Amino acid sequence: MMLFLKKILFGFLDCTFSWFLPKWRRQGCEMLQAVRRYVHMRRHCLTDEELAVCNARVAELETALLAWNREETVRVTKLADMQCSGMSGFSRGAFVELVESFFIIMVVFLGIRTYYAQPFRIPTGSMQPSLNGIIVEHVEALPPLPTRVWDMLTLGSSYVEAVADRSKRIISIDEHRKWILFTETVLTFDDGSTVSIPSAKGAVLQYLKDRGKLTESLLGVRLSPYQPGETIVRARANAGDMVIVNRAAYHFRKPRRGETFVFDTRGIDVRMTGAIEAGLSDQSEATHYIKRLCGLPGDALYVSSPRLLVNGAPAEEHTIARVAAGEKPYNREGYQQLSSRLHPEAWLTDLTPMALRNPRTAILREYAALGDNTTNSLDSRYWGPVRQFNLVGPASFALWPFTAHWGLIE
Repeated sequence: MMLFLKKILFGFLDCTFSWFLPKWRRQGCEMLQAVRRYVHMRRHCLTDEELAVCNARVAELETALLAWNREETVRVTKLADMQCSGMSGFSRGAFVELVESFFIIMVVFLGIRTYYAQPFRIPTGSMQPSLNGIIVEHVEALPPLPTRVWDMLTLGSSYVEAVADRSKRIISIDEHRKWILFTETVLTFDDGSTVSIPSAKGAVLQYLKDRGKLTESLLGVRLSPYQPGETIVRARANAGDMVIVNRAAYHFRKPRRGETFVFDTRGIDVRMTGAIEAGLSDQSEATHYIKRLCGLPGDALYVSSPRLLVNGAPAEEHTIARVAAGEKPYNREGYQQLSSRLHPEAWLTDLTPMALRNPRTAILREYAALGDNTTNSLDSRYWGPVRQFNLVGPASFALWPFTAHWGLIE
């Protein structure tokens, strides 16, 4: 029993604190792993004599390391290197090792992302102030370079400036992924030039609206031209919070009212013309949303501003109650009730409460998703319930940037 515990202890030390161990022991552990891996991968190619040599060196190294015997470990390490390095395929180049390590890291990363945890960046301000979305703010002048670098490292904020060199007009606004986790929006002009803004399309459209360059009406969208020397953009793009979504949580527990969660948009009609006309960002191209889970299967919801009523009583969960309280930094309007006259397509209005179905078929059970910033949130009030097959998982941790939101998410 003591020998078994000793093996576990030394194995833990050798794997976890290898760089803090004596050089002789670290080299011995590396040789032991190399010979074991070689035997495992090429057993079918080895002769009986080569296999016997490898197994003998493995046994001797295990014994010497377990006894913490420096002299014996050094001797066997040198002997194993001399005998095994001449065997076919034992010595591998640094490039091969690098490629193998890269693929192992990618497999582990993709496995974790698919089944356990997934990074998600918040594109809009619908969850503010609980979580920050990407916001583009106009600045009169760019700060000095040291300030910009510091803002980038600590807050994830970046600055962009572009001035028209000739008369030009925007002909397309396209959002792209950049380096997997980041988003940029590219403005393309009629002269073929482009301007990239490190932000989501919705935030860029809002910036253009605020600057008077984009107007929306019943006749459509109109983009005003730029004159030579006119500023196209001079802004600070505040990065949205990057959160870690626990993809495994809902396999072991039920969703909880009041928690922040992520879901996909399959089967959800997010192209709400009435919402866009009300000034909300168009998120019809988004594949995932992040909101507050405010209603469970079987609940009946109604908004009596600023409160959210669940089954006829104000919601008691503190994450919902703090929004309804209407106290800073939250909107003083709390949960905003929609007018059935202005939003006849909406699911939750002053005349139409929302009843969430709870059928026996689990994947069709319904949930309500509302933003904490309900004055600027395209959510279940507009496009209806989220079904269980849409659920991805709760947002567990705000990973970056290092603001007051960093840490566990409520």
